[in-house]
Amino acid sequence: MTCTRHSIAPDAHFLPRCAAQILAFLTPAGGPADLSTASLLLPNLKLAPALNDALRAVAGGPLLLPRIGTLSSLVEPWLTQHPVMPDARRQLILHSLLRRQNWLDEAMLWDVVAELTQLFDTLTEYAVKLPANEAELLEKLERGFELKDSQPLNFEARLVNTLWRAEAEGEHSCAAARLLAAASWVDSLTGPLIVMLEAPPSQPMQALIEQAAARVPVLVLEPTRAVAEGELAELLARVWPAKSDAPPLRARMEGFSADQLKAARERLRLVEAESLEDLGAAVAQQVIDWLIEGRREIAMIACDRLAARRARALLEREGVLVQDETGWKLVTTRVAAVVDAWLEVIASDAWHRALIDLLRAPLIFADLDPLTRGQGADAVERLIRESSIASGLDRLRAEAVERQMSEALPLLDRLIEARAALRPNAAGTLADWLRRLHKSLDLLGALPHFNEDQAGLHWLEWLETRAAELTEPAGDEVPRERSFRFAAWRTWFNRQMDAELYRDESIASPVIMTHLAATRLRPFDAAIVIGADAEHLAPPAAPGWLTHAGVRHELGLPGLDLDRAQLREDLAGLVLASDAVVIAWQSLRRDEALMPAAEVAVLEAALRLASGESLVDKAAPRACPASPDVALTAAAAPSAPTARVPTRVSASSLQTLINCPYRYFARYVLRLAELDELSEGMEKKDFGELLHRILRDFHAQHRTLAGHSDEALLAALEGFTEAAFAGVVARNFQDHAWRLRWRGRLADYIAWQRDREKEGWRWQGGEVEERREHEIGPGRSLTLQGRIDRVDVNAVGQQALLDYKSRAIKPLRDQVQDPDDVQLAFYALLTGQCVAEAAYVALDGDELAAAPLAEPEERAGSLQDLIDVSFNAMLDGARMPAQGTAGACQYCEMRGLCRKEWVA
Repeated sequence: MTCTRHSIAPDAHFLPRCAAQILAFLTPAGGPADLSTASLLLPNLKLAPALNDALRAVAGGPLLLPRIGTLSSLVEPWLTQHPVMPDARRQLILHSLLRRQNWLDEAMLWDVVAELTQLFDTLTEYAVKLPANEAELLEKLERGFELKDSQPLNFEARLVNTLWRAEAEGEHSCAAARLLAAASWVDSLTGPLIVMLEAPPSQPMQALIEQAAARVPVLVLEPTRAVAEGELAELLARVWPAKSDAPPLRARMEGFSADQLKAARERLRLVEAESLEDLGAAVAQQVIDWLIEGRREIAMIACDRLAARRARALLEREGVLVQDETGWKLVTTRVAAVVDAWLEVIASDAWHRALIDLLRAPLIFADLDPLTRGQGADAVERLIRESSIASGLDRLRAEAVERQMSEALPLLDRLIEARAALRPNAAGTLADWLRRLHKSLDLLGALPHFNEDQAGLHWLEWLETRAAELTEPAGDEVPRERSFRFAAWRTWFNRQMDAELYRDESIASPVIMTHLAATRLRPFDAAIVIGADAEHLAPPAAPGWLTHAGVRHELGLPGLDLDRAQLREDLAGLVLASDAVVIAWQSLRRDEALMPAAEVAVLEAALRLASGESLVDKAAPRACPASPDVALTAAAAPSAPTARVPTRVSASSLQTLINCPYRYFARYVLRLAELDELSEGMEKKDFGELLHRILRDFHAQHRTLAGHSDEALLAALEGFTEAAFAGVVARNFQDHAWRLRWRGRLADYIAWQRDREKEGWRWQGGEVEERREHEIGPGRSLTLQGRIDRVDVNAVGQQALLDYKSRAIKPLRDQVQDPDDVQLAFYALLTGQCVAEAAYVALDGDELAAAPLAEPEERAGSLQDLIDVSFNAMLDGARMPAQGTAGACQYCEMRGLCRKEWVA
């Protein structure tokens, strides 16, 4: 038999030329066009439809086509003859062997297993024989690394040799089974074989071709850039020469004419963008321009997936869908996000943020009415904030029962039931854990949603397949090394999710997103390479075992330089096969320069040499146009509908109104006030509230200090302090620092209180809730409400209102003199009685002292007038402008709504 080879230019006419060679090879002169006895081996099934069309076009009519497929699809029927060990089970066995040897830290075992399986597959593919012994492998490694008597290499040789031999004694790996199946397939051939290559054949492929040629006629169609013609082919031959001994670039570019450069530039552009946003916008705009021109086969080469996703989002905003051939990691789907949120709840014992994230996920509790589910989630979140329970599912449920929060109980009960099904405290095999996870998600009501989601169906299929692959044979005792605790299983599970890809097959579009290798031999109307920088447009990094070129040579594996050469050929093939190509990259990231990929840098340098100037276009910064319905000519100044004007006012809400009317509007009219975050550790506000409670309880027991010794009073105050801080310190021992901070002030407080009693004041009440109706006009009233930290009285019945502050005295003295500060004046107005004194009391800092408000009655009267005018104006439709000071705006949560910073 014979083997015929043809070199064909990898340009837009590659497939028609292949079709002509196939027909000439298979069809006798003047005979019928019957190709059905032949087998056609393609590198990529994406080429099949275009090749079939080309065959019919060359034949001039219908014809019987050969059997077409990739090597994997053609040899699949023979795989059943060779029992195959699934990769998941193979990795588990390697992991258990490593675990049993106790050679490595538990945390790195799966990483080592991943590298070993890839090493073994590569060695199997290239028919590298198993070393006779450990010493032979060590000798190869020492020659590769040029080291002698190296303990690390000795260990690596022992590890690799032991595990390689252990694997060789078991069932075939997928790589080994494919090689055996391929040999069986070749032995079964009865008709001609056509092999279309996408790159120079690897050693295994060449061996397969030679084996087939011994039985049947073989035609090999090989893309060869050297036979390509045209200005662009000439440019690429000079820029990326096939031979490594080519002269320097300057010499190679001599004689490249201006006309050749112009013709090449009509099909090739280089674009750099300063930011990720600019890059995404430039890509999206270029694709839209091509569509407007009528181009219908457009490829987006996603080297930088982040930039590509941004471009895709911008295109979809304009109604342009993108068919994604590359897919995305399953871990990025919302289905995986729900699973991860559930596992995080388990791992953290329902840490409040993880629990809230889970309850907000849309893919759980499918059997509950959406309103009931939403109310239940809100109730749980409210329970967390009101009870300050940072974690603990059982504690939360007990608190819900005590508080009689019936809306929260159904959700908490379901979570507890699902947790019991997962059994996080019980060890199990990987298959056990997957089945428990499935059951727990069923109890959470997630599976109906998963079955309605394409990614969810893919995830469920993956779960079922992995569980079946990893199930131990019936009757076999499970080795201890294959039993995992929750944390170890989750590490494996997260790695699996990160490695699994999901592709949405439901979108058909003229715009496809793919990777560079998948464009080989495919013609496009236009193509854009996204992220052609040195980080993203680079050969794939080899795992640690294969990185060293010397070791690869000693083991009989191809060098890494082949990957770099293939990258150049892929780029050249894309440019030659496309009518228009744009190569784009981001030039800055976090104010640091990003260099273009080495191949692109050489191309840019060649164009500069040919033209005498830089031919890299700069992407225009992406503008953010405002909606035509929103004119940003003035700060926001809405009016409050009469029905929405608040009927209650507190000191804090009134302070908000004075600081910025718009912030008051957003908080209290639109009711957009943010919920307080649950503090896992004590903050200054929490510290102050605790001091309020301590002092209230202390004074309730010691209304006057007369008749008590300082020692007894100090002991009593310390007792209340210890009781108040006990629960806080039990939850977080670091809060012990706050307790020590306050204990250092106890003696000062007792001395200050004795001085106050000498002035004639006696404690009357603490944490006093006050509420009263206040008329602001005919038929109009407000409810004033607040809580006063402390009320004192003197012998003639006058009142003093004190507000404890866990701050130093100096800023409090400044605050009390600020005419816009309303808290003390509001308390004076709230009581509706004569107030002789109102003051802030500094409980922190170097001096424990009071900062009194001058003329509290007068300030209360002025504040009453302000309230009357302000709320009457609101009820009459007055505007509420965004006019906060810089200090008020700095930490305002509404600054994104008012647009004040965007007004010219």
